[in-house]
Amino acid sequence: MKTTKVIVMLSLSLLLIGCGNSLERAKRTVGLIQDNVTLLIGNISEIQNREFDLQKDFEATIHLSDDLSGFGQSDNPLNKNINTRKDLLEEMEESRQQLLELCQELKDIPQNDQLPMDQINKVIEYTTNLCEKTDVYISTYLENIETEDLSYKSITNPATDHETFFAVFDNVNLLYTENNINLDHILEYFEPLNTLLVNLKVYLVNITGE
Repeated sequence: MKTTKVIVMLSLSLLLIGCGNSLERAKRTVGLIQDNVTLLIGNISEIQNREFDLQKDFEATIHLSDDLSGFGQSDNPLNKNINTRKDLLEEMEESRQQLLELCQELKDIPQNDQLPMDQINKVIEYTTNLCEKTDVYISTYLENIETEDLSYKSITNPATDHETFFAVFDNVNLLYTENNINLDHILEYFEPLNTLLVNLKVYLVNITGE
């Protein structure tokens, strides 16, 4: 009888530890998802800041030389702008991969009656959708930025005249139109996902007493 009682007590203890671990894992994972979503937003803001700087950087590159050869220099302001945006896109991809791994972590957390699975499943759904849209944004932007780079470098061509010079702006504007369309698809997920994450994190913090 004593042996049976000890086994039951031990089983209950293990069950409680498992439940506690599930809640802690969920809280930690939700917090990391919040961190990576915040990083994504920060990267997007920085990319937009660099886009706003393009006119200034274009004018600064013109003033590097009298014959437009400055557009062919590797360290001109436009190239620095482009390289900065490429780095930011790489950081976005790292955050996107982290988010996909964290979604899998949420799926792998053991069942617990105290876990609000409806909310957790919505977080997984919204985060996965956000990652899919972010993938399109990053891959398309990387293709477009290479075309943008070539457009600026084409200005150094001796055959460049007034018409082809200003055609560069039309080409770049078309690229940004596509980038912004893809960005809009990302932004529509941020607010509902952020609301879900905040509410879920508050619940998990309250229930774990931390």
